[in-house]
Amino acid sequence: MIAAFVSISLALMLPARVARRAASPNLSASATWGGELSAEAAFAASVVQRAMQLCTALACDMQTVDAERDGKTMDECDTTAGVSFIKEGDSTPVTAADFAIQGLLSEALREAYPDDRFLGEEDATDLRSDPALLSLALDLCARHGGDADEAAFLAAVDRGVEKARGEDERVWVLDPIDGTKGFMTGKGYVVGLALLVSGEPVLGAMGVPSWEGDPPLMVAVKEHGLRWWPAAGDGPLDYAPPRPAWADARYELPAPRGGAYPPWYVSPSSARAVCQPFGPDAPPADLCCGSMVKYFAVAADRAAGFIQYEEKCKTWDHACGVICVEESGGRAQATDAYGAPVRFPGREFDVDGGIVCCSRSASLKMLNLLRAGVADDYQTEALLQMGDRPF
Repeated sequence: MIAAFVSISLALMLPARVARRAASPNLSASATWGGELSAEAAFAASVVQRAMQLCTALACDMQTVDAERDGKTMDECDTTAGVSFIKEGDSTPVTAADFAIQGLLSEALREAYPDDRFLGEEDATDLRSDPALLSLALDLCARHGGDADEAAFLAAVDRGVEKARGEDERVWVLDPIDGTKGFMTGKGYVVGLALLVSGEPVLGAMGVPSWEGDPPLMVAVKEHGLRWWPAAGDGPLDYAPPRPAWADARYELPAPRGGAYPPWYVSPSSARAVCQPFGPDAPPADLCCGSMVKYFAVAADRAAGFIQYEEKCKTWDHACGVICVEESGGRAQATDAYGAPVRFPGREFDVDGGIVCCSRSASLKMLNLLRAGVADDYQTEALLQMGDRPF
């Protein structure tokens, strides 16, 4: 049991028919990386920075919660009235900060790109039924430059459930805090923003305020790679993650008991017993909380790969993570279990076998073994004969 960290002190060449953009927002002239999406990339970095600053500014007293409990769910006793509550259906927590960030970024996107649709994880239903939660979320949003008008704030949050407009639309997708349990317990969490065109991710920004060792914000643009930003101020930075030690190590796979194997992640935690790409004696590493922080770690070359062991997923949990991994370089991939691209046609999407991510420094054999962990028609013995360097 630890005390909660949270406290509340308050283009790519796109086809002409879909390259609809408002006048560029007022951003630094130095932000030129990203080709036809350079303005969107700088904009995404700047608004995610604002959201990160909102999170790190929180320093209020919240009820003690159990950071060691498995998975992303929590109990009602883990929350504080007017600060957070548990969603019906999946028992995941949501806080005033989630709503504040969604309202803040929804309004910023409406002003910068009024022709684009916005898709957010939350809606304002629970705010309308909880005056204390609404008051706190509205105050947080206003303190960080958002609209202080209650009706405008509620409308901005509700834009997250706006209906689709057509096949060629541009859609901004937000997860205000992925890993809210991590946010409430001082562990890892991500502010994630992606841009989709016809369901394909073309831009992603992920900010991890608690990240150490690399800059805390990454931004990816399709066919332009991935760049890093500081927690505040202009980017991108002249930075690349160092090559990890595990990339040059020799492994015997499947891993023998007590043997060495590359670090990897799986989600949900219930899949640990059945998803064993490197063998039963090579369990996944632990990284709390949520899926997106694991995408971040793979894109940062901290692990060989990540498997999302589910076939029905929510778009806001994955869109920006998928493109950040895809654009991080080397052999980095984020596909379904059979190598097909992941697409996001609506609020939820289906994926064949699960999502398999491989980092830039991983070998072909590691990639194939990760896929073998979820794809029924892969033969592990055949995959063990593949690879681009000795194990």
